[in-house]
Amino acid sequence: MPVININRNDFCRLIGHEIPMKTIEERIPMLGVGWEGTEGEEFSIEVFPNRPDMLSVEGLARAFSSFMNIERGLREYKAEPAEEFLIVVQPKVMNVRPFIVSCVVKNVDLSDDLIRSVIQMQEKLHVTHCRKRKKAAIGIYDLEKISFPLTYTTEKRTFKYVPLEEKQEMSLQEILEKLPKGKDYAWILEGMNEYPILLDSRGKTLSFIPILNADENKIDNKTKNLFIEVTGTDEKTVTEVLNIIISTFGDRGAKMHKVKIKYPDTGIIYTPNTSPKMMSLEPKYVNKILGLNLRNYEIIEYLQRMGHDAVEINKENIEVTIPIYRTDIMHAMDIVEDVAIAFGYENFEAVIPNISTIGEENPLEVFASRLRSLMVGHELQEVFTFILTNKKNLFNKMNVKETEIAETANPKTEEYNVVRNWLLPSLIEILERNQHHEYPQNIFEVGDVVILNPYTDTGTETKKRLALAMCHSKTNFAEIKSIVESMMKNLGINNYKIEEAEHKSFVAGRCAKIGIDSIELGVFGEINPVVLENWKLEMPVSTAEIDIDLLQKLI
Repeated sequence: MPVININRNDFCRLIGHEIPMKTIEERIPMLGVGWEGTEGEEFSIEVFPNRPDMLSVEGLARAFSSFMNIERGLREYKAEPAEEFLIVVQPKVMNVRPFIVSCVVKNVDLSDDLIRSVIQMQEKLHVTHCRKRKKAAIGIYDLEKISFPLTYTTEKRTFKYVPLEEKQEMSLQEILEKLPKGKDYAWILEGMNEYPILLDSRGKTLSFIPILNADENKIDNKTKNLFIEVTGTDEKTVTEVLNIIISTFGDRGAKMHKVKIKYPDTGIIYTPNTSPKMMSLEPKYVNKILGLNLRNYEIIEYLQRMGHDAVEINKENIEVTIPIYRTDIMHAMDIVEDVAIAFGYENFEAVIPNISTIGEENPLEVFASRLRSLMVGHELQEVFTFILTNKKNLFNKMNVKETEIAETANPKTEEYNVVRNWLLPSLIEILERNQHHEYPQNIFEVGDVVILNPYTDTGTETKKRLALAMCHSKTNFAEIKSIVESMMKNLGINNYKIEEAEHKSFVAGRCAKIGIDSIELGVFGEINPVVLENWKLEMPVSTAEIDIDLLQKLI
C-alpha cells in the first residue's frame, strides 16, 4: 500500500489550525490510515486502497478537518462553463484508449509545497487507483502554452516530438526503447499499431499518452493556469481520478473551468462533472449493523464529520450527499462504516459473542495452507487475483468454447462482469501484465471459483482450486508434471492416475488429466501457442489446475 509524506506545517495551513504532531499521531489513524512515523516536521502515513482521495496533503487535511469537527459537512467544487476549451476525440483512438476527461484550473499558486504534493499524488494515483497507468493516466500542463481546440488521436511509431526533459526530437518507438518512463510503461501499448497522442490546434504535441508529456508545455513555479487531462480504458476510473485532482486544487483556492469534449459516437460532454452523489440511508439499518441506538440527528452529525451532507427526509430515511472525491462509497454499508468511524471504534462496547461453539480453522483452509507450503517449496510465488473477470479472458483468450457462468447484475465495468469458473486465466493475465519483469516467472494461487449448480439455494457453488503457472524459456510438460506428482506424493497419495487429455487451452499431446479412481481432479500441460498469442505472451507457459475440495475429500 502507498506511503505518503506530509509536511506538518503545510497540513496545518490547509486546516487553518495549529495541530501538534502528537495529536496528529493519535487521531489520524482513526480515519483508517496507518501511521508510519515522523522525521522532523514531516510525518508519513500508509493509505489504504479504498481512500485514494487521501493520497495528498490536501485530501488528508480535508478528511482530518471534518473528523476533528473543525470544518465539517460537504465541500462542493464548482467548474465554470467555458466553450473555448474543446477536445475533439478521433474515431481511431476509440479502440486504443477511448476515454478522456479534462479540466482547466486557473489562479493556481504553484508553491513548492503544492508542486511536491501534486507530484506525489500523481505518482501514487498512477500506482494504485490507475493500475500503473493502464486504467487511467494523468497529464498536467501549462495552459498558456496550449492552443485550443485539442485533438485526441493516434499516431504511428515513427511520429516525433521533444519529450519532457529532453532536448531533441524522438520517435514514439525510441521513447519506449530508450527513456526510463518509456521502458516502464511500454507494456501498456503492446500489440498496438498506433499510439495515443494529444495535439493542440497548431499540431504541437502535448503528450504521448500514457507515457510522457512534451517538454514545451511543462509546468514550473511561475505557472498560474493549468490544463489537466485524464485518459484511460475505464470511464469510471478516469472520472474518479479527475474529481480527486480538482478537489486538491480547489482546496488551494484555484478556480475550475469545464472542458468540452466531442466524441465521434456519443456526441458532446462537459467535464468535470462536479455534481455530488445522493444516497438514501435507513437509520434502523445503521443501528442494526452497528449495534447502537443512534437518533437521526446523531447519524447526521457523524456523517457531517466524515465530509458528507445529510438531511432527514422522515424518521425512516436520511438523504446523504456524498462528496465527489469519495470514490469508495458504493453501497449503504460504506455510509454505515463512516458513521462507525465518526462514532469512534474505541467507543463501542466490547461484547462476548452469544454462541456456545469453540472456533477452529476450517479443515479445507488447513489443507489449502499445506498446499501453499508445498508450492513455495518448489520456489513458486503466491499471487492473489480477483474472482471477478470477463468472458473474453475466461473463454476467447483461452481458446475454449463459451459456457454458461455466473454473471454480475448491473456491473460497474465490462472488465469485471462475470465470476470466474476456473483459475488459469487469472494466472495467465498476471503473466501478461508482468512481461517487463525478468524471468523465470513461476506463480501459483489458491483461490475460489464459482460453478453453476441448480440444486443449491443460490444456484451456484463455490469451489476452491489450486492453479500454478511456470513461465520461462525452458518450461515444458515434464516440468509441470513433476510438480503435480511431487505434490501428490507429499500428500501421501500414491493411487493417482495420469492420462492423456484433450483441452483447447493446451498443446495437443502435451496435456494430461490427473485423478483418483474414476474421479478427475484436474488438468495440466503446456499452454497452446494460440492462447499465448491471444495474451501477447512471448515466453512458453506450462500450467496446472487442481480441485482442492475434491482432493481433500479423497485423502
